[in-house]
Amino acid sequence: MMPGISYLDTHYPEIPVLEIYLGYPAEKLSLGPLVAIVDTGADGTLIPQKLLDQIETPMVDTVRIRSHWGEWRRVMVFTVDMGFENLRLPAVDVIGDETGTDIILGRNVLNRLKLLLDGPGHYTQIL
Repeated sequence: MMPGISYLDTHYPEIPVLEIYLGYPAEKLSLGPLVAIVDTGADGTLIPQKLLDQIETPMVDTVRIRSHWGEWRRVMVFTVDMGFENLRLPAVDVIGDETGTDIILGRNVLNRLKLLLDGPGHYTQIL
């Protein structure tokens, strides 16, 4: 079992987060640790474009997505390897977010992990 990470207390209520590492597919996880927000309501994972540019990861597709406000927009999809301490998820498709600054972990990543979200204890843990 990996150690837990405290919720991010810059918002109310506090936000569950995980520390992640990013890398070009099949290469070293060269970027991180980075704080990523755990969002069980998000279908996909969003990563700021500036971080994807740093690891020069390949764009693999463009898709249309709908925000929680209901508007549609076309976005670029990239492939990265993602790490969590001793765990590595290879070839994860993520959306490059050109305007945001937060990493949002959606269900395409979260469904590959066994997580404990301890609200009263204010920490997130990968089991």
